[in-house]
Amino acid sequence: MLIKKIVATACAAAVSGLLSTAAYAQDIKFGIGIPEGDFPEYNALVRFKEYVEFKSNGEMNVRLFPNNQLGGEREMLEQVQQGSLELTFAADGAMAGFYPPMQVWSIPYLFESAPVAWEVMNGEFADDMRADILEKTGLRALAFSQNGFRSFTNNIRPIVNPEDMAGMKIRTMESPVFMELVNSLGATATPISGSEVLMSLRQGVVDGQENPPAVVYGGGLGEVQKYYTLDEHVFGLHVIIANEEWFSGLSEGNRQIIKDAALLMAWTENLQKTEGDWRFSEKLREELGMEIHVSTPDEKAAFKEITQAPVEAFIRTKVGDDLVDELLGQVDAAKDRLYD
Repeated sequence: MLIKKIVATACAAAVSGLLSTAAYAQDIKFGIGIPEGDFPEYNALVRFKEYVEFKSNGEMNVRLFPNNQLGGEREMLEQVQQGSLELTFAADGAMAGFYPPMQVWSIPYLFESAPVAWEVMNGEFADDMRADILEKTGLRALAFSQNGFRSFTNNIRPIVNPEDMAGMKIRTMESPVFMELVNSLGATATPISGSEVLMSLRQGVVDGQENPPAVVYGGGLGEVQKYYTLDEHVFGLHVIIANEEWFSGLSEGNRQIIKDAALLMAWTENLQKTEGDWRFSEKLREELGMEIHVSTPDEKAAFKEITQAPVEAFIRTKVGDDLVDELLGQVDAAKDRLYD
């Protein structure tokens, strides 16, 4: 009888422990726009999930919702703000609708290389901005990461010099900053939503568009475009965004796990996006027959001379001189640290 009683007690304790663990495990929903697959963004998202679940011993379970399952970037940001979604991964263009100072990162030819951008994204300027995002929007920006250098594709001619852009109709995001950049080169900026870009190119509504190589390949844009010039005119950011009420309600240990996972996710994307500039460019060349031109420093300087001043002036009217001057100063300081 004693043995039976001991066994029964042990079984009850085990069941109780399992129920307790199951009840304690927390589902965390993470929505992004990128589809599932071997893409830098999705790979980074998987790293986040694996790290959180491993480090929390299963106390936190991350559920992934790729490919805009929960809506577009703006809708997912709204869901995070309202608390129905814990985490999302938004581009700077979408973030600018909630936090206009994000536009400051879109100054043309701001960064000479990805390492300079990383230095600034992980420095004092970015830290101050993330704190300001929380104060102004209630959204917690856990980390900034590299969405990629944007470059031009088209179906008319190779773009080597600024004058090659003349007369082209180029799709841009629905952003005055990008429209100003394209128009300053003598082309006509045509704002079209991301979901309609491929069809617009296929139907000839526009001659070209601008995006990083991973997006051009993964989004099928290379299938309907002939020429690609890697001029890297704007460095795009991603922002890992969390609902503040949910984040603040975690234990101190789990908050640290989420912070560390966000940094791991950011660095995974940073490295894979940089590698992707040549990896996906080669795929576009070899698999789809695109003609790829990598702009030289002198060619970039010619584009910068035409585009930077008018776009910077426009951005100053939106975010103020102080923010622009501070960022430009941080970029110069980063270059000095890396290259002096």
